Amino acid sequence: MQYAAAAGATEWETDVLATLFSTADAIQPDSSGTGYINGQHRAQAMIDAGVHRTVVLRTAWGP
Repeated sequence: MQYAAAAGATEWETDVLATLFSTADAIQPDSSGTGYINGQHRAQAMIDAGVHRTVVLRTAWGP
């Protein structure tokens, strides 16, 4: 969020950006990989607003 603020993002924009990276609010693929957890409505709203790319949180398991 510091980089976004330094680049001139407003407080509202940094708050919204923070939700994209929050494990509680992030769009995440479901276990089958064919849908989303916590993101179908958000993804549709972004598509409707003309957003074509966004952040999707994926779990990465270490070795």
